[in-house]
Amino acid sequence: MANIIFRFRVTFEDVDDVERIIDVSGKNTFRDFHNAIQQAINFDNLKPASFYKTNDHWRPYEEFCTEPKASAKAAGASELGKFIDDPHQKFLYVYDEDGDNWALRAEVIKLMKEEAGILYPNLVKSVGNAPKQFVDPKAIIDDPSGKFFKEADDLIGELLDDDEDDEDDDEEEEDDDFNLYGDQVDESEL
Repeated sequence: MANIIFRFRVTFEDVDDVERIIDVSGKNTFRDFHNAIQQAINFDNLKPASFYKTNDHWRPYEEFCTEPKASAKAAGASELGKFIDDPHQKFLYVYDEDGDNWALRAEVIKLMKEEAGILYPNLVKSVGNAPKQFVDPKAIIDDPSGKFFKEADDLIGELLDDDEDDEDDDEEEEDDDFNLYGDQVDESEL
């Protein structure tokens, strides 16, 4: 008897136009699926991750974690197929929750029979460039748009400094206005 294959659409929660389609066997563990996602989005796979089984509105209620956690099932010991009870089952995938806190959504979009000769999980389709996990500050400055923003920040800084100098000039002008007739004023001339 062939295993059931679950085709998942994996998308970033906060990034549009990036999608990965990954086929996962019912015998694969959540850790296997985690590794496939990490490879598909080019992340480092060094931080803990959790899958949360969710309802239709993406509200999490059952956790599977790659690191030991009292409140969660072990991702490496939990076969995915045993926890899918809906043909459109949804999981929230959270990577590096204590750091950058990347959130992705994984939804079953198709059920299939296992094909001979294919190793699962299997990346079927990749749409869009995933965001970079780490941003190198030097790369931003080397980026022409980064230079533009830096120049704009410098210009704004200079303008703010000029405004402060203008305020000092205004105070000096006010002092000059006050002494319009000199230090000593003869009241009879008024």
